[in-house]
Amino acid sequence: MDVSDFLRGSVPAAVHSAGVDLVDLRRWELAVARTRGQLLRRVFDASEREAAERAADGTWTPERILGHAFGVKEGVVKALGGLPPGARLCDIRVAIAADRPEPSGRQVQLHGEPARWAARHRVELTAGTRDLGDDMAMAWVVAHPAATTETAR
Repeated sequence: MDVSDFLRGSVPAAVHSAGVDLVDLRRWELAVARTRGQLLRRVFDASEREAAERAADGTWTPERILGHAFGVKEGVVKALGGLPPGARLCDIRVAIAADRPEPSGRQVQLHGEPARWAARHRVELTAGTRDLGDDMAMAWVVAHPAATTETAR
């Protein structure tokens, strides 16, 4: 399967900007272990960490789930053209479903400076992740025009 197969139907027709990130999950898990979880506390808020704990199963560890979510956050930073001054990665919240640790589509909520950037540019974000095998993951984010009452009709 190539990238276009799993993006088909997920990417909006009009695109303002986009970001893609590859995550080496082995290196991510080593970084989490080396920092004794401090990295997770700096990048993810408590609700994201708790959701990853609930979603973990025999195959997906909380660290692996959060590795995918980290890729989405990095993709958001790229779609924004960089992290706005005063912003932190915790201002980007990635939804983690308890029943599907690796859904193709992920909800992203922006807070603080990233939310103000999205409002100024009148965009919403669509994101997703994909496990590529060999402990690699790909995350993608597309900023697209926000749906309004007129465009939603």
